[in-house]
Amino acid sequence: MTIARCFLPVPLLAVSALCACGVAPDIAAEGGTPVDCALQGASDFASECRLVQMGEGSDTYYVMRHPDGGFRKLAPADTPAGFVEFDGSQQAESTREGGTVTLTIGADRYRWEASGDE
Repeated sequence: MTIARCFLPVPLLAVSALCACGVAPDIAAEGGTPVDCALQGASDFASECRLVQMGEGSDTYYVMRHPDGGFRKLAPADTPAGFVEFDGSQQAESTREGGTVTLTIGADRYRWEASGDE
């Protein structure tokens, strides 16, 4: 009987952990700038992602938050989008078409209005 009492909490903890996995955080609460994105190869863009600045000065980097809890870390760079991948195995590519910049990393694309006169 003592063994049953010792292991009774284990299934309850497992169920609690599984329930927590299904809930994505509210990325709007983290601040940042809304960004149109087409994730996982989607053809249509939706204003669901947010670009959040992290750190200060020379330690500044950015996090592109996804609505499902995923994210991409970005570093400032001299590219059309102004960013490159900060870490990870997939290279960032960016293009500028008229007043719009598109950043592509793997199957994810991000789009926003370009700033400056290029």
